[in-house]
Amino acid sequence: MATADTLRELHRLLTFVRDLNTEIEDSPSALKAQQNRVARAEESLKAHQDGLKQLKVDVLSKEASLKSTHQQIGKHEKQLNEAAAKKEYDALQTEISQEKQQCATLEDEILTLMGQIDEVSAKTPELEQRLKQVRAEVKSFEDDSQERLTRLKSSLAQAQTELAAVKDQLPADFRVICDRLIQAHGADAIAPVRDKTCTACYSTLTIQQLRELEGGRFVCCKTCGKVQFLIS
Repeated sequence: MATADTLRELHRLLTFVRDLNTEIEDSPSALKAQQNRVARAEESLKAHQDGLKQLKVDVLSKEASLKSTHQQIGKHEKQLNEAAAKKEYDALQTEISQEKQQCATLEDEILTLMGQIDEVSAKTPELEQRLKQVRAEVKSFEDDSQERLTRLKSSLAQAQTELAAVKDQLPADFRVICDRLIQAHGADAIAPVRDKTCTACYSTLTIQQLRELEGGRFVCCKTCGKVQFLIS
């Protein structure tokens, strides 16, 4: 006869083995997720550094334009002193006025960019420290992960040994049916019965089924076909 205690232990071990296998199978993706944290932190720092470099390039470009415009002003001022006709003089005056306005605009833009450079530069140590911290955390996770994986595999091997021993306690004909159901449904092959109800399909057991279960008989749910055992 298949006792409730044996089925209860079988169900516990099947569930435990399933959970261990899930954790072992999920380990690579969990590790990859941690490694992705490093990649994101590196990308964030690189984007920050690239942005800083671009700001400095923009400053150099505008400083070059400013220098060129000042040279143009000098050239036009010299031509202004040499202008013979009023029309030429007025045209040069207009050119110089526009160039001076352009210089003022460039100077404002350069000052703005330099302010941005200061702000961005101030954030660099924070991002560098963040990357360092993430790398340390992920390294610790990797070390712990390998240790944990070894521990999980050891627990799995032990649980599988215990599972085989519990199966051996079942009658041969019952064991064949259980093995077939376990192969098809895993830990869900066995369904506890609580308050006269199958916890797999929530159907209510008949009085006869309850008596058989209470007597330690092998009972499968009439609705879902799962092996049943009573729990309080």
